Amino acid sequence: MKKGLIKFITLLCSAVILLSAAAGCNLVTKNNQKDMEQVVATVNINNEENIYKRDLVMAYLNYGYIYTQYYGYTQERTLNLILDSLVESNILYQEAMNIFENDDNYVKDAGAEKFSPERYLSEDDKVDAEYNACLSISRLLDSYSEENKDAENKDDLGVTVRTVPTDAANATKELSVEEKNEFIAKGFDTDSNEYRKKAFAAVVNMLNRNGLLGDKYKGDLKDSDYYRQLYKNNLEDKVVHNYEDYVLASALSSLTYDKLQAAYTAQREEQVNWSNEEFVSALSSATAGKPILYSNQGTYGYIYNLLIGVNDYQSEKISAIKSDNPNLTDAEYAEKRAEILNSTVAKDLRSTWILSGYDFDGEKFTGDYTFAKNPENSLGFKGEVKLLKEATDDDAAVYGVVDVNLYSLNEFIELVNQYVYGDGSVGETGGDASVYRKYDCDVRPEEYEAKINELLFAFSTDPGSLNTYKGYVIKPVADGSSSEDYVKTFGDAGRKLLDMGKASYIVVASDYGYHFIFFSEVFEADYGFETLDEYLDSLDIDKNGAATWEEYFNDMLENWEDFEDKNNYLYLLADELVSRKVDNAISESRTSIVNKYRYEEKGSVVVYEGRFSDLYGN
Repeated sequence: MKKGLIKFITLLCSAVILLSAAAGCNLVTKNNQKDMEQVVATVNINNEENIYKRDLVMAYLNYGYIYTQYYGYTQERTLNLILDSLVESNILYQEAMNIFENDDNYVKDAGAEKFSPERYLSEDDKVDAEYNACLSISRLLDSYSEENKDAENKDDLGVTVRTVPTDAANATKELSVEEKNEFIAKGFDTDSNEYRKKAFAAVVNMLNRNGLLGDKYKGDLKDSDYYRQLYKNNLEDKVVHNYEDYVLASALSSLTYDKLQAAYTAQREEQVNWSNEEFVSALSSATAGKPILYSNQGTYGYIYNLLIGVNDYQSEKISAIKSDNPNLTDAEYAEKRAEILNSTVAKDLRSTWILSGYDFDGEKFTGDYTFAKNPENSLGFKGEVKLLKEATDDDAAVYGVVDVNLYSLNEFIELVNQYVYGDGSVGETGGDASVYRKYDCDVRPEEYEAKINELLFAFSTDPGSLNTYKGYVIKPVADGSSSEDYVKTFGDAGRKLLDMGKASYIVVASDYGYHFIFFSEVFEADYGFETLDEYLDSLDIDKNGAATWEEYFNDMLENWEDFEDKNNYLYLLADELVSRKVDNAISESRTSIVNKYRYEEKGSVVVYEGRFSDLYGN
């Protein structure tokens, strides 16, 4: 389960500061530090907490201005929405401390003042809060530095960046506590060159214009009201995240393998009662967490389509074949088209990944950009690259693309056979009028699906083939052309492939180019698994030494956040149950707690609207 289930975390606490985007905003009409220290609301659940006028100004500059500049809200409406958010966040923050105060496991510093955030945070949490506040200031300075303007356009390559795997993200270095303390101690770069000096002056000017410097500022941004508020918000944010962990731990503690079995049975029983229409619809929307568990509808299945597409010139030539020769037979048309397709080439399309700075080790893409768990099974970039900049402690190495390999049809078939099958267990079994070549394989190679997806992302010119669950849905023999979803040759080849099964593939030509169609999964009329154990046995999941699936699941619970394979069915099924429980608990607590203190218990929340009405503008 990913962090972020709680939607009411402190809104002011932001890892990426947007103040630079709002640099022209002048919400404050008078620069009066005393005015900024006015209390605009108090929240008193267990300890009176003040919300100051500067909190409103800071929140407006961080994100509130978007409502006025882009959505047409008035400043009055925007400021009142911001205040509502700040009040609700504070109510829930204080309630979290109430809960922690009654649980010794969550009192981390018994010597700290009761209902102060430090009391419920570990030393590492406090360091992290300070680090994030310093990082925000550093990024703010960076955003004002003319030195970094060129870097802002780093991903603007003048071409469309190749689609990336779902949820792919560049690997980020996990800093140790010692490294974070070093970053904090280093301070801010404000005068290393003229760019930094100008950026520092611009930031100070912007903060001063909006009353966010404070009367303690003497030249160090860590003495500004703005920094102190950032740090405070980060501490409160940590408390709320600990509350999230508290709710999650409670939900996980009540989850058992028996409950998962019951959830599986419920999913399967629902599918047993599907009509054919419902079944076909579910095929198209199935996911790893909601797969097909039962079928009595006939032979349906999935295939992967890797298209080596024609270029614009070839496409025009193919379109002209029949217009120039309207009386051609299908066989004659296919023969003339084949002549045009002979010049079709495959090439690795991931050059823009390299140029965009995605995780790359000089040969292969890494982390979230590869599907293979075994690094040896990931697909190296098929071209020549050049190291432009060595890696440093802070930044990854930078590479450029010198050349990209081009593969004829036969050369690409050879690449596929070697990469996917390796040991030569795939054999060509001929073809017919509609099928160009068939390759039959009885045994799935190691990480078969991962390898197919590596090939798709590297070479397929069909955007619809990327980021699918198991590829395209193939129906049984079509009743006439009107019920066929695809080009006839493609649909026919797909059905032949489902009959071949295992790990076979077919190469078929169409007006779009060469389709490499790989077997994915087939559902016979008697497809289904009675129990969760049976279904898990059918999947390619390594039990990591566990004797039973229940033992495997218990190990998963103990390492929930750090569990490596978060995309396997068992984890996703458990995650759904936990998420539902956590979301319900959070939703119920949010509604009941906010209503209780905001509207029912008089005096818990007091708002002083007159103290910030001067910010409403015209």
